[in-house]
Amino acid sequence: MRPKDILLEAFELGVPERVPAVIFGGGMWTIKNSGKDFLYYIGKPKEYAELIVKTADILQSDMVYPGSGYNNFLAAAIGGKIKVRHIGAPDLEGPIINSPEDLEALEIDKIYENEALQTIWKASEIVYNEIGDKYLVGTTSWGPFTKAGNLRGVEQLMRDIYKNKEFAKKVIEFAKDLIMAFYEPVVKDAGLEAVSIADPTASGDLISRRHFLEFALPPLKELIDEMKKRKIAVFLHICGDTSDKLREIAESKASCFSLDHKVDLGYAKSTLKSVICIAGNVDPVSVLNDGTPEYVEEVSNKCIHIAAEGGGYVLCPGCDIPPTVPLENIQAFIRAARKTKLR
Repeated sequence: MRPKDILLEAFELGVPERVPAVIFGGGMWTIKNSGKDFLYYIGKPKEYAELIVKTADILQSDMVYPGSGYNNFLAAAIGGKIKVRHIGAPDLEGPIINSPEDLEALEIDKIYENEALQTIWKASEIVYNEIGDKYLVGTTSWGPFTKAGNLRGVEQLMRDIYKNKEFAKKVIEFAKDLIMAFYEPVVKDAGLEAVSIADPTASGDLISRRHFLEFALPPLKELIDEMKKRKIAVFLHICGDTSDKLREIAESKASCFSLDHKVDLGYAKSTLKSVICIAGNVDPVSVLNDGTPEYVEEVSNKCIHIAAEGGGYVLCPGCDIPPTVPLENIQAFIRAARKTKLR
């Protein structure tokens, strides 16, 4: 079976011939190991695509994520300013919605004029045409709640959900529409079969279960529903301990939910078995970044032992991998899955 077929079978809660394995994101790692920075590839979609394809063949992750690490450029395309780090993904310098008037003035269609986003869209198409027959290719974005925090400022959004609920919901709704507009070129024109959504600000470490259900989950479900109508697989990750809302997250109808390393994998498997495919959850720092290849393989095997039986499982880090993870550790992680036959 092709790697993407193995992964898609797990998404359908099936039992593939081996354990699927993906890194999550990997954009920071890819850019750092290219010897360049994120800004270098803007305006060079062919060169960026070649980097993604080359990295895919080295890492052998069953899913590939063009655009990973460029998530904040979507907000920059409608007025934000990018702050570049020496190592790591670019940030926004600050919020762009400071009042209702600021929100009203924003124009989503401006994103189609942005060179960074044009680079991602074109590179995604090239990557899909090059290796989409082998790997599942999915462009990445923040989720609606996280994107709203991008636009409004996370601290201000946290205040809004207590003191200015209706405005918070308007910002989140706008963020959802912005993300949908970003995905449109890759799912409609480039023909990609998957997208990846990361919603770290919706973490249980930042908002309560009640606020998650009121503010974060409804727009996330709407976004995923729109993708599923188009037969697009959705790989969803939410950071932090989500143990108290696993069943509600499953209601999002994502194809696969990626667990943070803080979530007990056995509990998640028992709670979500036959409900939604789960991915996880090797610690990306203490294990993948800091461990030896032998330790990485040992921990990966433990995750497989806990969650792979019965299918509907993907071996995955508990979050995006740091740019400093040794290549041999990623290879040990992938090897643990590839050698484990399920049927």
